[in-house]
Amino acid sequence: MRAWLTKAIEAGLDLSGDAEGYLRGRGLTGSVIRELGLSQWVPPESAAPDATFEERYGKGGRVLAGRIVIPFLSPRGKLLGVEVRSWEWGHDKRITDYRLRECAWNPVFIGLTPAAMQRIWDGGDVWVVEGLFDRVLTRIVPDKDVVLATVRAKLSDAHVEFFRRHLRKGAKVNMVYDNDETGRKQTDGWDDEKTGKRRWGALERLDRVSVPCRDVPYRGGKDPGVIWDNGGEEALRRAFAHVI
Repeated sequence: MRAWLTKAIEAGLDLSGDAEGYLRGRGLTGSVIRELGLSQWVPPESAAPDATFEERYGKGGRVLAGRIVIPFLSPRGKLLGVEVRSWEWGHDKRITDYRLRECAWNPVFIGLTPAAMQRIWDGGDVWVVEGLFDRVLTRIVPDKDVVLATVRAKLSDAHVEFFRRHLRKGAKVNMVYDNDETGRKQTDGWDDEKTGKRRWGALERLDRVSVPCRDVPYRGGKDPGVIWDNGGEEALRRAFAHVI
C-alpha cells in the first residue's frame, strides 16, 4: 500500500495554478509547499491494495480527486499516510486522512521532513501547532527552528517520546495550540469533573520526561492561520513579537 500511495502522491506534485494560489494565499511559501511534498490527488488507474481505502474513497480514491494531499513522514522519512483536504475558496472544509499501520507507533506530524529533522538534530527549537495552515509560523520563527503540526490539539505518547529522544540540549518545545477551550486544555491540562482525575496537558507531559517546554500565548485570532488570514505577516509578527 505504501508504494501505491507514494506513486499517487508523486503523480500530483504538479499543482494546478488555482490550488497553488490557494496554498500561497493561506500563507504557505513555494519553498514550504515543495518541502512538505504537497500534491493534488490524481486517482490511479489501479485499485488500492487496501480494500478499506477503496470502500472509503472509491476506486483509486476517485472521491478525493483534485484535493490537496499532505504526506505524513516518519523521523526517518518513511511515508506513514496522508491528510487530504478540499481547498476551494468559499466551500466547506472537508478533511480526511489515511494512515498506514506504522502510525500506531510513530509520531504523526505535518512538517516532519528530512530537512526539519536536520534542523532538530542541529539544535533548533520546535514550535507545535495544530494544523497545516498554522505552519505560517515558519515565516517568522528563526530559520534554525521547526514548526510541526500534530493534526489535532493533542500530543500522543509517540509525540512525547519523539521530543524526549530527538530534542537537543538547549532546545525547547514551544506550544502554540489554538486559542479555544480544547487548545487550552490540551496545553495546560484540566481536572475531569466526572472522574475527578487530572488530565495531563502537553506542558505537564513534556515536563515529566524532562523536555524543556513553554506555553506561547498570543492574541489576534483563534490560531496562527486565522491571524495570517486577517492581516498577513505583519499581523503574525505583532501577535508573536513578545516571544520572537
